[in-house]
Amino acid sequence: METKRHLAFDFGAESGRAVVGTLKDGKLTMEELHRFPTQSMFIYGSLRWNIYRFYEEIVTGLRKYTAKYGSALESIGVDTWGVDYGFLKGDGTLLEIPYQYRDDRTNGTAEIIDKAMGNRAVYDITGIQFMTINTLNQMVAVKRDTPERFDEAHDMLFIGDILHYLLGGKKTAEFTVASTSQMLDAFQKDWSPGLLRKFGFPDKLKSRIVFAGDVLGTINTELAKEVGLSETVKIVTPAVHDTASAAAAIPAEGEKWAYISSGTWCMVGVETGEPVINDASYEMNISNSGGALGKNLFLKNVMGLWIIQQCKKAWNKKYPELGYPGIVEKAVNAKPFAGFIDPDDALFFAPQDNIAAIREYLDKTGQTGVDTGDIGTVARIVYESLAFKYRYVVDRLKAATGQEVEVLHIIGGGTKNALLNQFSANALGFRVKAGPAEATATGNLLLQAYGCGEVGSLQEIREIVRASNEMEVFEPERETAGEWTRAYEQFKTVCGL
Repeated sequence: METKRHLAFDFGAESGRAVVGTLKDGKLTMEELHRFPTQSMFIYGSLRWNIYRFYEEIVTGLRKYTAKYGSALESIGVDTWGVDYGFLKGDGTLLEIPYQYRDDRTNGTAEIIDKAMGNRAVYDITGIQFMTINTLNQMVAVKRDTPERFDEAHDMLFIGDILHYLLGGKKTAEFTVASTSQMLDAFQKDWSPGLLRKFGFPDKLKSRIVFAGDVLGTINTELAKEVGLSETVKIVTPAVHDTASAAAAIPAEGEKWAYISSGTWCMVGVETGEPVINDASYEMNISNSGGALGKNLFLKNVMGLWIIQQCKKAWNKKYPELGYPGIVEKAVNAKPFAGFIDPDDALFFAPQDNIAAIREYLDKTGQTGVDTGDIGTVARIVYESLAFKYRYVVDRLKAATGQEVEVLHIIGGGTKNALLNQFSANALGFRVKAGPAEATATGNLLLQAYGCGEVGSLQEIREIVRASNEMEVFEPERETAGEWTRAYEQFKTVCGL
């Protein structure tokens, strides 16, 4: 019997990868074929994604696949971050290079949204937390600053959907990534006509909603010839929102669990069957992000490892050989609870100098005498504060849903940071299970397999994940439990939470 292989292209804000997966005897075998940087760049004075280079990296990944495995491939699928999009012209080409969500064009859009419709009305429809990165804010910026773009554009596709389209797929918007836009009706799982009318967005931009596991077509004939693939390769959409693909690969059992998809952003959430939209969820600004195979991801964005990534850039100017393991080692040896930061403070969103931003936060909150020139001290402050913010968010998720949580699953690249995992167990006071590290690619591949009829349910996907991966377990350290409890109360007081 011929081996069926799937190829996942997993794009993160810092790097991307091409991963081939084979499903056999209830286990998934994965191999990384290609890795590449994805960082945004300034073009015309604004922050943009060079999406044509992304496509070029996909082509390179396909060439590497055929060089190793030949022309036979069952399917390909792309996942990316949420909210960012591009416009297509009438002839199907891109109108302009897509913006990056950290571009400052969305400044002032939050006030416009609240004034035009009222935040509560927007939330009751969409169930999405308010952030200036949201597609709604970006589209409001277009309406305010360059309304002619709406005349020139014929379609709006999210980044992953654009890449599927360039590969030969149809012009569609996959549900999980479209849900991050704050423009979908959370219960109808489709665009909200009332919201789009209210903000003056043309109906022609509403791409057809599709769902994880849907087959979008087959690879473009010319591209197949160029890279040496069969023309029958299917384009199967995974959960295009990387968090939703990762969530599909949570190796959880039962119901009393929460998760963190840990990376540049950390998505802290619980899984529900329906959107949770109530007074508590609105007041806590919690999102109902679309999940795969009928699930709802009740979650909140935490700034995540972006803060350490930006610190590392600053430290590498003086210490170019310093890597993440070295940073963790220095943090281990630093003084506990030397200071606290709220990872989601605006100072850390897009700082010119992240070390200076941390120093400014400590100063404005009266935390004087902290040596921000010491790498270990700064790193430990960040890691401890992230762990405390995880607890803060999990407590609020429990309050809004009434769900009990007895274990935390950490998935994604952040699972490799054993110190942060241990800090998380200490802060939360219950068990943490870490893995798989490549959760997004795992979910991507298994949702492709679902679309090709090889897997029958989300439960089966998670059984495969458990069989294919070993989890690392972190228990709370009993001897320091009192110190962590007291420090958490300090954290909330200092950060005004």
